[in-house]
Amino acid sequence: MILAVVLFLAAMASAQTNDARAFLQEIASSTRASKSWRAEGVEIHELTGNGMQLRDEIRFKIAVQGPSKMRWETSGDDDTLMVCDGTDHWTYYSHGLSFYRNSVTVSPCKPALDDYSQLTEDLTGAITIGRDRLQFAGEPHECDVVRAEYAVARSPEIRLVRTLCIDSEEKLILRDSSDTSASGAHMITTTTYSVYEREPMFSSDVFKFTVPSGTAEDEGPQGGPDDPIVEDGVYRAGPRVSHPTLLNKVEPSYTEEARKARVSGIVLLSLAVDPNGKPRSVAVVRGLGHGLDEKAIEAVRQWSFRPGMRDGANDGVPVTVGIKIAVNFRLP
Repeated sequence: MILAVVLFLAAMASAQTNDARAFLQEIASSTRASKSWRAEGVEIHELTGNGMQLRDEIRFKIAVQGPSKMRWETSGDDDTLMVCDGTDHWTYYSHGLSFYRNSVTVSPCKPALDDYSQLTEDLTGAITIGRDRLQFAGEPHECDVVRAEYAVARSPEIRLVRTLCIDSEEKLILRDSSDTSASGAHMITTTTYSVYEREPMFSSDVFKFTVPSGTAEDEGPQGGPDDPIVEDGVYRAGPRVSHPTLLNKVEPSYTEEARKARVSGIVLLSLAVDPNGKPRSVAVVRGLGHGLDEKAIEAVRQWSFRPGMRDGANDGVPVTVGIKIAVNFRLP
């Protein structure tokens, strides 16, 4: 009798394992087959151990179309917009009013979420452990809870366990909790989806981005902690020099030539903001022509800034800081 029970339980566990693997394989296949998708949800990161206790919560919206078009918006503890328009990869940090631009061939468009097309890679075991109910698309959804364990290549000391809540009918992951332990530190990342749609229809402006006027170009880290770079008395923003902040701006006017030619876009200017917050040495880095470059310079010379500060944004010394800034021309 005892042997029969043991055999029965073993058979049940084997069936659950096979079902769980099948779930994950089907989701991986569905993800690989999807050329376009969109999702909304919240991601929570919790890091503990080694004297640390950190938590952040990020709400996100994402739209993906093919390999080179993406829109990724976050809010909460991170406030960033990334847009790939098929040619350029734009990153806009609204909290710092700065942007970064690169080619999609140099900086590929990859969503900052787990890639479910690789859900079965390095999988060492999976089992269905129960059912749960979550709010999804505005209504309660039943889901199967799968516990999956993974091997981490070249890092056997790292333990990775994922608990996934899966809608088996739609082949969708509604919640994904990743638990990683290593060297006394413990990281749990939980992603809960409120929307997930495959092959949606997108409007034409979803993958377009226009740099707001007055937004500075992010040139990456400048100098080291003891080396604020200075050229001809002009500092670069870095660990010891804060970035100037735009306070007031005058919008540039269009030229008749540019209006007739239907020219729009951004003029990128270099300038130095002096300790009084006044722009100096304004010059064109990337222009549009048709008289718009001159109009951009004319407008920026009337702008005012909070100056950059050396050795502390609040109690430091105002210094002259060089920046590159966008001036946006939009036709009505």
